[in-house]
Amino acid sequence: MNRNISAFLAITFALTTGLSAAFAQKPGSPFKGVINYKITYPDSKMEASQQAMMPQSMKVLMNGNKARIEMAMSGINQVIIMDADQQSTVILIDMMGQKVAMKPNKGADRPSGKEPVVTVTSETKEIAGFDCKKAEIHFGDEKSKESPMIVYFTENIGNNKLFYDNEYRTLPGIPMEFYYKMQGMNMYMTAVSVEKGKVSGKDFEVPSDYKEMTPDQLRQMFGGN
Repeated sequence: MNRNISAFLAITFALTTGLSAAFAQKPGSPFKGVINYKITYPDSKMEASQQAMMPQSMKVLMNGNKARIEMAMSGINQVIIMDADQQSTVILIDMMGQKVAMKPNKGADRPSGKEPVVTVTSETKEIAGFDCKKAEIHFGDEKSKESPMIVYFTENIGNNKLFYDNEYRTLPGIPMEFYYKMQGMNMYMTAVSVEKGKVSGKDFEVPSDYKEMTPDQLRQMFGGN
């Protein structure tokens, strides 16, 4: 169980400075709705039983410049609430009734300061009913140029406003199919459906029964270093 908690916390901190920033939108292009993603683990060396305990899906609720990202794995539920206008992020973790609200340290684990270079190709693919463009992303060095990140994105669900702390911060749209590498493990995210509406203001509020903790306190609570 502790091993599962450690893996989930690693995903939590990685997503906080990565994916969560990718869903803030540009003013003037509001979108209110839900994007559902399927998560797979290609090339994973985990046994089937271990892989089954990892997150299998991700739900992203969006309303203008606010986003709520929901993900769960064996016995643990995680929610990331973002307000792009305030540049604020709160992580909610519910582990078997223990409810914690954490604000990550700003700039923690921030990727390289080099600006990502995005090349939008002519290749397209339909994903969840949207025509998506393929983009290749690198950071200017030879290694990343040889193996660029590949992402399919749409410009039809509003435009991202903030890509701070994120490899996709210069991408002109919402990622719909992409890899996310965490501690050498590839998580493959694919949007499977997009639903307009079905989002309320309460989705972006922190419930009163969550206890506030710092990142260090959270790690200590779950036996981390």
